Amino acid sequence: MKNPVCPVCGGASAASPRLIECRGCGLAFETEKRFCPPAYEPGLEEGIYGSAKKALFREALDFLDRTFPDRGRLLDIGCAGGELLRAAAARGWLAEGVELDPALAAKALALGLEVHTRPVEEAALAGGAYSAVTVFEVFSQMERPAAAAAELLRLLKPGGVMYARDFNAGFHLTLYRLGETGLFGLPGVRPWVFHNMNFRARTLRLMLQRSGFRDIKIRNSRPTAGDPYRTGGALGGFLTGALKVLYYWLAQALWFITFGRVYAGSALIVTARK
Repeated sequence: MKNPVCPVCGGASAASPRLIECRGCGLAFETEKRFCPPAYEPGLEEGIYGSAKKALFREALDFLDRTFPDRGRLLDIGCAGGELLRAAAARGWLAEGVELDPALAAKALALGLEVHTRPVEEAALAGGAYSAVTVFEVFSQMERPAAAAAELLRLLKPGGVMYARDFNAGFHLTLYRLGETGLFGLPGVRPWVFHNMNFRARTLRLMLQRSGFRDIKIRNSRPTAGDPYRTGGALGGFLTGALKVLYYWLAQALWFITFGRVYAGSALIVTARK
């Protein structure tokens, strides 16, 4: 069967047993996509959606506060139980979200937050209404990320800002291939993440450029706190968290000495303007 074209740039692709990789923009997407809510072990959701990302949410809101001192309307795509929305509202933002998981959406709604439960490109939200849109690890789980990016541009007011975080395919695919060789021998150690779409920095840049965004800036993201996904296995949460911080600073050093050309971090932060 012929390999599908890339859903971001329309380029030709090459297949491996699990992934299809675009020869043009570098997008890697799974041969079998999954669009069901993630099933985590009991007790993990609070960390994954809340405490592990608290510093990342604060960093995002600090940036948006500086950009828009008078605040405005903020839309969080994949808002989960409303953790970022509550933090934004406490700072004076008129915050609302989009969440497709019924259980998570119900949790946010129970807190009195405004949440839309259709995909953003189907939610019929008002164009030009938002100062800021936040997208934390959601492009990678979408079926049509390019269409969603175009819709986010439509929703932003002129000069509005999108702030996104997503996993770096360059990092995770490298670790996956190393893991296949048996390098990670400790029980439970699986330090890579796959989703439907796996982006490299150049993939994200191209997708946003084609959607009409400008002033696109990409950098390595600080890691989540601890080990919320339990990818460290026998290493334990404390040591896994410490290794993540150490690796982040090594990735930052590489980014600086290559004048911003090499993105080795486990995740990327992207900001862009309408």
